[in-house]
Amino acid sequence: MFQRKAAREIAALMATERFEPEKPAQNRVLYLNSNLWFGVKAGGSVGHISGVVNGMHELGIPVEFVAVGGRLLIREAVPYLPLTPPAQFAATWEKNCYAFHFSAAEQVGRIAAQRDFGWIYQRLSVCNYSGVVLSRKLGKPLVLEYNGSEAWIAKNWGRPLRRQDLAERIEEANLKHAHLIVTISDVLKDELLARGIPRERIVVYPNCFDPNAFDPQRFSRGDVAALRQRYGIADDAMVVTFLGTFGQWHGAAVLAAAARQILDANADWVRERKLHFMFVGDGVKMPDVRAALGPHASGGNVTLTGLVAQAQAPMYLAASDVLASPHVANADGSRFFGSPTKLFEYMAMEKAILASDLDQIGEVLTPGLAVSALPRDDTAPDEDKVALLTVPGSAEEIAAGIAFLARRPDWRRSLAAAARRRALAKYTWRHHVTAIVDQAKDLGLVERLASSDQGGGSAG
Repeated sequence: MFQRKAAREIAALMATERFEPEKPAQNRVLYLNSNLWFGVKAGGSVGHISGVVNGMHELGIPVEFVAVGGRLLIREAVPYLPLTPPAQFAATWEKNCYAFHFSAAEQVGRIAAQRDFGWIYQRLSVCNYSGVVLSRKLGKPLVLEYNGSEAWIAKNWGRPLRRQDLAERIEEANLKHAHLIVTISDVLKDELLARGIPRERIVVYPNCFDPNAFDPQRFSRGDVAALRQRYGIADDAMVVTFLGTFGQWHGAAVLAAAARQILDANADWVRERKLHFMFVGDGVKMPDVRAALGPHASGGNVTLTGLVAQAQAPMYLAASDVLASPHVANADGSRFFGSPTKLFEYMAMEKAILASDLDQIGEVLTPGLAVSALPRDDTAPDEDKVALLTVPGSAEEIAAGIAFLARRPDWRRSLAAAARRRALAKYTWRHHVTAIVDQAKDLGLVERLASSDQGGGSAG
């Protein structure tokens, strides 16, 4: 029933032109997270949503957060308006998403009738176009956050959709009727341009980090020692850490394969250096990680922590020496479109980073030092270098990079300092949000920006 109704409405929306809203008299934002979530407390999406909302708040923009699943890491000063999930659930996840779309549109409509919002900001979710419905009903501008095609992700990385065609048309309707589309990489910008979205309706800024949460000065040596002790890791061990949700493109299994190479071939060297690998989180690729580690998955040189709350992530990064971002290319040959939130959190925590030279990852970490060009002598660190970069998917290069960083603490310190300087200069959520609201002002979607000159950033 809900799918048929959605199909009719989407056909009508695709045959209708986007309306041009009047400039609102004030900038109060209704942030709508229309994902049907329950208790999600970890992963980049949590940091992203919280960062954008908190960034708006810090810039003096009144914002209210509407969602299922709690306030995440959003400041207590920001009002949280909970949505009620469906009372009963269908057998298929997809049907639940359609049911929630109609329920969310009705609930948010009631909320909006009691408040004077200037514009709507929606994080795109699969099978949902409630932001479009509300924008047209209220006559308010819609700013749509597009982190990649949710229909494509469901097909390639998640739960296959029975009505893939309808999910794709819903995304098209969202993109058509949004007045501004926020995206996180040039790859996604190019995709939007190819889909016919005018350049002026796109703002691009990478994911970022919260400088209050991801501050290495928050944690004492005692804090670090206590966390290491919890997992039986020596105080003087060199800890190489991956933190994430173990998704299809995170490459955690490649890091695990590199760890096994090192542990199998260099037992004496590992013992001497007290090398330890820590995998923080859980997810769909964890079985592959365990398989790649083999007997080391339960050995003394590897810790698998399981899922950790997002609020605890900075502590785990603080207890590490090297942070790994071993992302891999998309299996279908399409360009890597992501902007890993963990990358910016790694940079902020002032640790040496070993990362794949893959689209935006390599761009953000430029100038980086390619593992294939590591100095073979005691060359002093180049203070401009931000990270070590590997060929995506190469366990051999990851292993070589780890060995280099284990031998060269001076390079670890230099890379870490350069990464944090870069993060603070360009990649706080304030930078990200400033880029959004500046572009919205250029399009006449907002009347004024209370702090538009703070924090820097620009559309790109």
